[in-house]
Amino acid sequence: MAALLLLLQLLACCRRSSAASPVRLQPSPLRVSCPAPHGQVFQRQDNEYRVSCLWNSTVTLHYQPAPGAGLEVEGEEGQPASPPCCLWYLNSASLRNISRWSGQVVLQIEAPSPGSSSLLTVQCSSASCAAPECFHHNVSVEIAVQDMRLFVLWPQTRVIQVWQPVELGWCARLKSAGWQYRFSSRGGVPSTLLLPSSEHQDTTSPAVYPTVELQETCATYYSYHLTVRYRHPGLHVALVSIEQMPHISLNLSLRVEPDLVHVLSISSKLLSVSQQPLSLSWWLQPLTLSTLAYRLVDTQAVGGWLCSYSSFTLPSNFCAVSTPQSLDEIVVASVYFHVDGKRFEELMGQLHLLNGTLSLTAGKGTPIHVNLCPGKTNSSTYIFRYNQGTFYTSKDNNSTFSTDCPNTHTVFYQYKELSYLLTIEFLALQWYKFKMYLYMNQKRALIRSLAERDLDVHVFSSGHPSFLQNFSYLVWFIPAQHPMLQCEWTFYLQLFGTKKDHVVQSSMYTYSDHVKNVTRFVRRSALPFDAEKYTGFVAKVNCASSAPTSALLSVRVNSRTAKTIEAPVCEQRECRILRCWIQRPDRRSIILYKKRALDFFLFVSLNVDCHIGFSIKPSWQVYPAKDTKTEPDWSKPVNTSRMFGVKMIHLTVPANTLDYGLYLFYFTAEVSLIRTSTVLNARDMIYVQVERADLLVNISGGSVRTVGFSERWTLDGSGSSDPDSEEGSLIFTWYCTKDSADYRTMKFKLKNKCHPLQKDLRWITPSGPIQTIPPESLPGSTLYYFRLEIQKGRRKAYADQVVEIDPGPPLILDVKCIENCGRSLIPTERFALSGKCSNCKPSNKPLYYWSLFSDSSKEINFDWDSKTSTGRFGAYLSIHALTFTKPAYESYILHLSVTTWDGRSASFKKPFAINTPPRAGRCHIRPHYGFAFQTKFVVKCRGFSDSHLPLTYKVIVASNVPQTTTVTSVVENTFGTILYFGTEPKTPPSFLPLGVPSRWYRLILYVQVRDAFGSFTQVSLRAYVRSPHRTQSLPSVFHELLASASSLSTSTSAEQTGDRLRAGYLVYLAASLLNYIKNTPIVQLPQAQLRETVVKAALNISVNSIMEVNQVVAVISEVTEAVEKMHAMSQDLAIGKLTEVTGILKRQRSQTHWSEGAEIQSSGILRCLSNVLRADLLHFKNVSENGIQHVFSIMDGVTDVVFWGKVPEEVETLIETGHWNITLKKKEAWNITNYLPPTDACHNCFYPMLGKGDGSGAAPDTVFSTAIFEFDESPFPWLDYTSDIISMVMGFKIAETKTNEDLVPIMPERADIFLARKGGVATFNLVMGPDKTETYTTGGFNFEINQTTTSIYFQIMTKLKVTFKVLIFVGTNLTDTQPVASFAAFHNMPTVASGNETIIADCSVTGPYIVCLSKSLMTTIAEKSGVETQNISVVLETHYILRYPNQKVVSIYIFNDQCLFLNEIGGQWSKDPCVIGPLTNWEKVHCICVSARSRRSVPALLAPSIRFLAAKVIVLPNTVDLGRNLVADIPKNPLTLITVLFIFIIFLLLCFWAIRRDRIEREIKYIIVLPDNEASDEGSFLVTLYTGSRWNAGTKIEVFLQLIGQYGRSKFHCLWHQPSPAFQRGSVDCFLITTTKNLGDIRSFKIMLNNNGVSPTWFLSRAEVEDMSTRKVWFFLCRKWLFFDKNNPSRAWKFSVTDPQTPLPKFDYFLINFNRRLTEYHLWLSIFAPVIAGAFTRFQRLSTFLAVLLFTLLVNIMFFNADKNDEAPIYLRYMRSIAVGIECALLTLPVEMLIIALFKYSQQDPPPVVTKMYPKVDSGYWNNCIISEKEANVIDTEEETTVDSPEMGKRSQKSSSNVLEGGIFSKARRLSTTIRQLRKIPDTEPLLCWWCVPLAWSLVLSITVLSSFFIVLYGLSYGYQTSREWLIASGTSFLQNVFFNSILKSLLFSAMSTVRPRYTEDLRWVTQEKHVEINSAEETQRGS
Repeated sequence: MAALLLLLQLLACCRRSSAASPVRLQPSPLRVSCPAPHGQVFQRQDNEYRVSCLWNSTVTLHYQPAPGAGLEVEGEEGQPASPPCCLWYLNSASLRNISRWSGQVVLQIEAPSPGSSSLLTVQCSSASCAAPECFHHNVSVEIAVQDMRLFVLWPQTRVIQVWQPVELGWCARLKSAGWQYRFSSRGGVPSTLLLPSSEHQDTTSPAVYPTVELQETCATYYSYHLTVRYRHPGLHVALVSIEQMPHISLNLSLRVEPDLVHVLSISSKLLSVSQQPLSLSWWLQPLTLSTLAYRLVDTQAVGGWLCSYSSFTLPSNFCAVSTPQSLDEIVVASVYFHVDGKRFEELMGQLHLLNGTLSLTAGKGTPIHVNLCPGKTNSSTYIFRYNQGTFYTSKDNNSTFSTDCPNTHTVFYQYKELSYLLTIEFLALQWYKFKMYLYMNQKRALIRSLAERDLDVHVFSSGHPSFLQNFSYLVWFIPAQHPMLQCEWTFYLQLFGTKKDHVVQSSMYTYSDHVKNVTRFVRRSALPFDAEKYTGFVAKVNCASSAPTSALLSVRVNSRTAKTIEAPVCEQRECRILRCWIQRPDRRSIILYKKRALDFFLFVSLNVDCHIGFSIKPSWQVYPAKDTKTEPDWSKPVNTSRMFGVKMIHLTVPANTLDYGLYLFYFTAEVSLIRTSTVLNARDMIYVQVERADLLVNISGGSVRTVGFSERWTLDGSGSSDPDSEEGSLIFTWYCTKDSADYRTMKFKLKNKCHPLQKDLRWITPSGPIQTIPPESLPGSTLYYFRLEIQKGRRKAYADQVVEIDPGPPLILDVKCIENCGRSLIPTERFALSGKCSNCKPSNKPLYYWSLFSDSSKEINFDWDSKTSTGRFGAYLSIHALTFTKPAYESYILHLSVTTWDGRSASFKKPFAINTPPRAGRCHIRPHYGFAFQTKFVVKCRGFSDSHLPLTYKVIVASNVPQTTTVTSVVENTFGTILYFGTEPKTPPSFLPLGVPSRWYRLILYVQVRDAFGSFTQVSLRAYVRSPHRTQSLPSVFHELLASASSLSTSTSAEQTGDRLRAGYLVYLAASLLNYIKNTPIVQLPQAQLRETVVKAALNISVNSIMEVNQVVAVISEVTEAVEKMHAMSQDLAIGKLTEVTGILKRQRSQTHWSEGAEIQSSGILRCLSNVLRADLLHFKNVSENGIQHVFSIMDGVTDVVFWGKVPEEVETLIETGHWNITLKKKEAWNITNYLPPTDACHNCFYPMLGKGDGSGAAPDTVFSTAIFEFDESPFPWLDYTSDIISMVMGFKIAETKTNEDLVPIMPERADIFLARKGGVATFNLVMGPDKTETYTTGGFNFEINQTTTSIYFQIMTKLKVTFKVLIFVGTNLTDTQPVASFAAFHNMPTVASGNETIIADCSVTGPYIVCLSKSLMTTIAEKSGVETQNISVVLETHYILRYPNQKVVSIYIFNDQCLFLNEIGGQWSKDPCVIGPLTNWEKVHCICVSARSRRSVPALLAPSIRFLAAKVIVLPNTVDLGRNLVADIPKNPLTLITVLFIFIIFLLLCFWAIRRDRIEREIKYIIVLPDNEASDEGSFLVTLYTGSRWNAGTKIEVFLQLIGQYGRSKFHCLWHQPSPAFQRGSVDCFLITTTKNLGDIRSFKIMLNNNGVSPTWFLSRAEVEDMSTRKVWFFLCRKWLFFDKNNPSRAWKFSVTDPQTPLPKFDYFLINFNRRLTEYHLWLSIFAPVIAGAFTRFQRLSTFLAVLLFTLLVNIMFFNADKNDEAPIYLRYMRSIAVGIECALLTLPVEMLIIALFKYSQQDPPPVVTKMYPKVDSGYWNNCIISEKEANVIDTEEETTVDSPEMGKRSQKSSSNVLEGGIFSKARRLSTTIRQLRKIPDTEPLLCWWCVPLAWSLVLSITVLSSFFIVLYGLSYGYQTSREWLIASGTSFLQNVFFNSILKSLLFSAMSTVRPRYTEDLRWVTQEKHVEINSAEETQRGS
């Protein structure tokens, strides 16, 4: 479908010929290219119809005719062929249609992703090839970005060996002729290389690519290969980048390992063990720095050796070493090779093998003997290192020697640079074969291969012989050779004839044929080497023939290397200088850039071609230069005395020789030929710009380094420097990232940060030359790319260093089970684990992560927050009880993973199985309803089953303990008395206690069915137990219950546990019965005695298990509910029993390790203690100190029980009772901070600090348990200060947890405790207001002190953020006294003392708005006064923010506290260890307790280890508010009254002026009839002239006017207007002019000025001419300044009629319209306008303005009255005044517009008919107003040719065609004429009723009066400051109304009106507003 549409478009665009032809395909007529600054780009797929383009934000495509098409083809008439019609598509979307031969297309497209592209298709059709018979090839342009891939072809692994060839490859999508790839790799060979992108290679075989995806990508890309070797081991980075755009850089990291390089191998023949011992000696000798020789000699002449050599070695017999003369010696190997390394020493050694014993000797060292034991072992391996012994041995022992298989023994022997691998293969007991492999250690010897080595041979010819001789010399040089290698060199010289067809001379030379001082045969200056280090050879050549001879020199070294050189000899030519050129990088360069701090060199390439001897005299001159275009001053060269080689071709310029700047180096050379006078000259010059040197950046350690994880290492950049100068400091900046690509953009990626504290690319401490990295501070196994950037001034430089950190030791996880550690998990109990990392330090910041998996390893979505108390991110895990009661799987896997921030990680898996609780059945209670203590109930269960039998049933009667005492760590608190426990599913009939009356007597029973392992299923039952209906029998029931309980409680055996439980239940019922009777007045029993009986019954119950503990605690809890009914003995008995059960609970808890049940029992015990403690505190007289001590001992023991079920770092456990709370938490030592955290939300908090140097020496994983006790009332009422305590009493206990769960109490070195206040603060609101001068806000209070008064603190509470100045005065008289102290109280920082800072030195509380009156200050004041009491006055001052007195802004809180500490219950409150802390304020008290840390073991329940803390208040003084004395009374302010009176005075003055102006303007609104009009004139025209409103636009000069019409022109009329004024600025003047004949259509008019006025200039804006007979009007747009020209008095200005169909200039129309709007609609400026048009008079405008102004003032003052209580700084109030003024000006706009509309558009009676008759004009004066006839003729002559011009004729015709022809005046007319002027309302203006004018006047009057009254009324109550602000707001409104609103409105409407074209009819003309009628004088008289 798309192809069909495309074809239709092509057919529509270009017509094809009608002749049918076969379908054919022709080339595209256009060639499309994509030029760019970097050149055309290509892809592999490109061809003539496919072009590639590099994407840019703007892509420009050029198209032009293809070769053979387009402009070369001509049409039928010889014209160029029509261009083709081409459709352009971008990604199949139509782009544009172009039909041109050449041009460009600019595209803006989004960047395609790497690997993708945008496809542009050009499909053309032409007249010569039109569809469907012919088609052009499409041209495709693929727009893509450059895509590169860098990879290693071989070896596949990134770990390579030293000098191992590494084949790198990269492929690129695009190539360009201008692109070059730069390869760089420090330490590589080559280290840098430039490779043009055009030098790509064929596609590599798919098998060598690392991945298939890479192979598929590179198959369509250009491929490049490179082989590199690395000399040194370590981490190397290979970098490939594009030098030009686009900037792309790729890198690879390669690890290079050291290796051994094989040198040679030898193998012996089969030797006899006993008869053919082996003896070898070797010798390694350095011949030169780069050449080593090695010889191996068989001293026993065994023979039969086979040798193989590496490719880089050269076998040689060596010249100076004689071959062995003895037959007992054989040279096995003799080679030499070339190395790059340090200087090597001579090495030698020996090897002997005799009877299976191998002896190795190196140098003069002791031989090493190795017994190979050929008959005892099958194989063995020995590795030796010289002087280090054997460090590895591997033997395979066999008792029997096997003769079937060869015995191989391997010995690896290393001695310095040489390594031997010896293999001795025993074939039988008598025979063996020996092999030796020689290796070179690459750590020192970097071997050079032969491929890298070239023969260094230089050949020279002495030229043509002189006329005295006919021979010449051929000279060649080679490097001087070691004597041992001299015999390796051989030279063959062949001389050929002229035609090179036969050999003329042939000679052979050896090294011994060298010649001394051979440089005499050649020019020494022409030698490019040091001749002293070379050996020369000379061959004499006969030059009998004059023709040159060709010589061929063949050089052979050994038998493997050869080189042939061809050199001409016997040449004869003229001497000439071939080249004199100062070498430079680019031949086109004219400037070289050198650094001043570095030496630089200039070398001249001087080539002289001469056959005779010559001498060269070089010379350098240096001149300073301004630029390259200005010739230097040749007379002032630079002093070159410090330069070297000024007279040589090689110039050395030492560092700092030249100053910064541009210099011209001028070189000249004079070549003098020997024995001639010929001198050849050559010269060259170059500019050198001496610049500042680059900064040198040096990081110690090289570019790549490796450090240990646990090492402390440094980044040392102190070696960086500025080569130019040592003055000034360098700015060091360090960066770090894990990805070097970040440095390209210098943008930081969070994932690449090196350190957790790193916020951007900069290192955490980026400045300084040296950075010290602590151990284990960065993750190991990671590469870090550090960059050091230094800066000095504007120069910058950087260097990079790659740091690899070795991995740290592996993490060790110590996972232990703490609770619920059986074979299967009990789901009804807690599950606690410890998974600590044993070798992690807190600095490693280990991150723990727990996960739960099913048995099929599927992770489970587990709610870690609600199901655990620790979460999943800690070292400990505690899963709540009842979590797995309904498991989805039979077993689970807990997975713990630990990761340290340094990169190490470890994991652990713990599988566990779930002991599923018994399958739930059904339970019911019968009966469902009953009566307490009378009805017996039975609970029966059925349907429960489990595989772990037997099942036991436990029935619990719920109590009120879970509602009154809560433990947050308990999932479900089922505390209550046990009704039944046994294996039977049915309980015996039993009474039940009374139900809850508020819940319809409902009683809850819990039935727990347990299996053999303790896992239970719980069912809840409800029974409704009402009050007994027979209360008389209750006493007997009570005694029966106790009797039954007594008989059952005496049993002590374990088998009778059920009886003891039953006894406990019966006693519980008895206690419950007593509680019921207490509230029943019918039954009266002795409560105290009976409760004592119940307590004693509870004492008789034996307690051996937790269930028995439960029963006893339930009884005591129930009996103590009415504790007021118990006497002291009963309480003591109960406390004693609780002490016993607490001890048993601790013992049971340590044995069973079940914490959930123990904490449930703890809640019951704590409820009992709460009841007992409440009884002790009920009446202070009955307080038992001993009893309270026992209570806290039991409380201490209970907290220990709860602590045992906690793990560190879990959420704190809160135990709440009715009267006190306990908070328990566990933390490890590393997590107890030694700094105070934020305490804003803390009220009762405890923050211990262990200190760094405490005596405990606690390890970081030491566990500390902290308990905090909070009491609403003091539990020690018998102690002192009880009545003064104003805070909650807090107790705290901190203990170290030992490994055996024992708690050892400790006292921290310091503890910060915060106590919430319950009182102790004197609070009052302070009256604040303006002072007497109303310049600032003040307030104050006073209080009374005496000599015993301590420090007093008061806190200022306010919502304002201001700074208060606090002044302290003595006494209440503040007028004539100076303050004794002053403070500055800030809202965001502590208060500071002004002047004397010592007055707050002894103040412990500091903070914002807290002022301390220290004790020393109070004492000083009291002592100076000499009286017992003294008044202190406190005054607060701040900047002016309140206009009126206010009591709600500032509150004062006065406090004076003291901390009390109680170390033990038997002691007294102490003030010593704890002091008030600085964070104390009116809400809480901060106490700091510091003491020596003590540690002791606590015997169970003997003495509680709880300390207590409270805060007491010191007597606060009574305060008196001084607001009445300080705050000013605001007087009546007359400013508003004065303002209103001033406005009325100005209004009255302007009224007189406005009324007078209105009267004058009414008198001058006439049409002026000129005196020179004649009654006989035929034509009559009304001429209206508009004077502009520009400054000084009016004139008083005489004005002459001439009308020019279609049929003629009028005479010049003097526009006589006396005595009426005319031509004033902005005026409109009408003149009636008559003409002698009818002028026809008016074409133009002329204006001429006469110098009879004081204003010689006049700005004529526009004019209109109306033919009074035809009512035809012509408009003129003049817009021109007219002036009297004294040099040309007769000058006249001509103005042509404006074509009504031609748009007016926009700017002219804008100015005219804007001026009209200002004069008509601007309420203030229109009053003073020169002329006012319309019925809206000046007086009306002035009155309207008065009303609007007063209304604006009223609105402003109402705003200020609404904001009367607003407080703000003075500058904000001024800003608010301006804002209020702006708002009020906008609010008054509707009122202003209403009044203006009523005045302006109301209907009024038209003015009466006015007749104006001028008096007789003096003839003499009138003659002065007449222009002379001569001047008139001159003007007429000048304009005669223009009257009937064609242009005017056409315009006249056009104008005449648009209007109707009118009648002609009657000729019988008199001069005396009556003119009637009627005002006509334009159609565009609205018309209102006549009564709107009175309505407008009533509005003005009412607004004026009411506004004035309320302004004065409100203003008199304001202060001076408020009135001033009101005046500012009112002035703002006035200025906005006058200069902004109206002007902006006029500008806006005028600008909008110029949007569309405007014509003359759109302007406001007089003819549109007036209707003028002219009647004859006769008619006028008849009418009269």
